[in-house]
Amino acid sequence: MCNAKTMLKMGLVMLAVVGITYVALPDFRDWILAASPTLLFLLCPLSMLFCMKMMHSQNGQSCATSDSEQKPQAPSPNIDMTDKRG
Repeated sequence: MCNAKTMLKMGLVMLAVVGITYVALPDFRDWILAASPTLLFLLCPLSMLFCMKMMHSQNGQSCATSDSEQKPQAPSPNIDMTDKRG
């Protein structure tokens, strides 16, 4: 599951793209200002799609943890499922 840090990064990237586009394309400033709230509203679903893509590309690791952040897992105990009733 994606964490708040990932969503914050996505929001900052989207804000930077909107800002750069606003400065670089002065003819489209009205459209950019009108579309910005919709793009920010789509931040959650878009970040979820990117997170799912990252999960598949990292062979099952979640996007909330990287290789250095993963905690070692305790070994699972062996359970004897044989029937020992006589």
